[in-house]
Amino acid sequence: MKKLLIAVVLVLIVVMLKSCATPMGPSGGERDEEGPNIVGTEPENGTTNFSGDEVTFEFDQFIERNSFRDNVTVEPDLGIEFEMDFGRKSATVEFLSPLPENTTIIVKVGTEVTDTDRNEMDAPFDLALSTGDVLDDATVTARLLNFQTGKGEKGNRVFLYPEPFDLTQRSRYVAETDTSGLIQFGYLGEGTYKAFLVNDVNRNRIWEPERENAQPFQSEIFELARDDSIDIGTLYIDSPDTLAPEVDGVGLLSQERLRLRASEEVIWEDDAEFILTDTLENEYTRAVPLYKSEQDPTVLFAQPFRALVDTMQFLIQANGVTDNAGNSLRINVEPFIGSVQEDTTALETISHNSGSGLFPDEALEVTYSTFIDDDSVIDSLVVVEGDTETRNWAPLEVANHILRISPPEGNWEPGISYEFRVWNPWLQEREQINPDIWQRNQLGGVELTLENGDSTVTSNLTLTDTEASILVDTTFTNSIFIDNLPPLEYKAIVYEDVNGDGQWNAGTVVPFMAPEPYTVRRQIPVREGFTAEVSVSYPNKESDTEQTVSPENEEDENSESSEPNDNNNP
Repeated sequence: MKKLLIAVVLVLIVVMLKSCATPMGPSGGERDEEGPNIVGTEPENGTTNFSGDEVTFEFDQFIERNSFRDNVTVEPDLGIEFEMDFGRKSATVEFLSPLPENTTIIVKVGTEVTDTDRNEMDAPFDLALSTGDVLDDATVTARLLNFQTGKGEKGNRVFLYPEPFDLTQRSRYVAETDTSGLIQFGYLGEGTYKAFLVNDVNRNRIWEPERENAQPFQSEIFELARDDSIDIGTLYIDSPDTLAPEVDGVGLLSQERLRLRASEEVIWEDDAEFILTDTLENEYTRAVPLYKSEQDPTVLFAQPFRALVDTMQFLIQANGVTDNAGNSLRINVEPFIGSVQEDTTALETISHNSGSGLFPDEALEVTYSTFIDDDSVIDSLVVVEGDTETRNWAPLEVANHILRISPPEGNWEPGISYEFRVWNPWLQEREQINPDIWQRNQLGGVELTLENGDSTVTSNLTLTDTEASILVDTTFTNSIFIDNLPPLEYKAIVYEDVNGDGQWNAGTVVPFMAPEPYTVRRQIPVREGFTAEVSVSYPNKESDTEQTVSPENEEDENSESSEPNDNNNP
């Protein structure tokens, strides 16, 4: 009898565990990379005179139940409490108290609901019900784009408050962007509203200005009438990076080899250096940044001009080293002891600067792993100019760990191909580099026209290629012509500097200040000898012809002139 009782208890435990666990799909086959979709609801979307106490969502696959629990809200935010129940491919939201009368209720399912393979939903889902005869039906849409890439990103949250506005309270409505950056508030009643972007870190629907970034749309408030469907515009999201990178640790691989690990990837100027001092802050020597680790770009190597001996302790500071946002590298590490290990780093090639090609007057720069102290690097260099091999190339320069091969008489010969056979001492062989050299007749240009700019206000333009090796940073009013561009693909960022401070301002919510006009144009093609004619407009700002450029159609509006660009006379 005792054995039978134990068996019954074990069976009950197994049944309970199965009923509580998230169902798992069958194993085997290719990995599922499609997120879950809602294929039906009970009751149907748009139901009026709803008097039930629960709603059910049917999915096309098994979902991770905790992700559903964490990503369901009921709007407007009226303190309606609810709990969850689950079937095999369904989820039910049960209301714990009667719903308010004559009210449109929206049960929102966020994009972070996942299947059992952690694939997320592509877009949020709204189930709207009315406890009265009428379903509110006004809608508000907007588009949120990354201010650097011009692309949409899902999961950004916009708060929507009806009047009267109390921004210290929970937002009555919240919407999340889908993968294209689109947000939509549906089933709204008539009234006056305020909307703005919030980086809602703790997901509590309350804007906490001291720790959460917020950005306004072009208009502070807007009016909604019944049946309205309005677009409040495009908002470029600027997530300001004001956090300086820090060195987490300094290691000595040898007396002449520093290894620094930073909190994020850093870049450095040509004259960047590290200053090493003793513990009394008397300068001992300086070090040059060499290169970043290919496996981990947060790790960089540097070489001092003087050996760091093991009889001393050192402090280190950086000059000219920043993150991509321009924040200077900070080094707050404890004093470290020098090394007894003599440097045995092998001299080898690391990289070169010809990825996007070279301009006619641009030198080829080859980066080595350590200071170039081997005569074979220069003695073994071969430059093939057309069909002619040259072994004693001039001009030639060695700058610490950089071999700089400059063009003859200031410019590479037009119509001539060049091959550089650079010596790699570690491999004891030459490495071949065949760069594209953009001659004047191969270069093109961009003529950019701003359709709805203010001729009394300066606009700023940055133009970069996809590898960010070419950068044009300038100002203009209505139009600008930029020539001598290699035939590559470019991205333009244009903004109107309304307050004249030389940078784009994304606006403020309190006190309200509208964002300065801003736009991003991607995929601008430049062809050899031609000028790409490009028209751009600031979203949310009407021109004299009341036409604006739609971000989703931006690639279709590039055109090229039919006349070659005379780039031989820059």
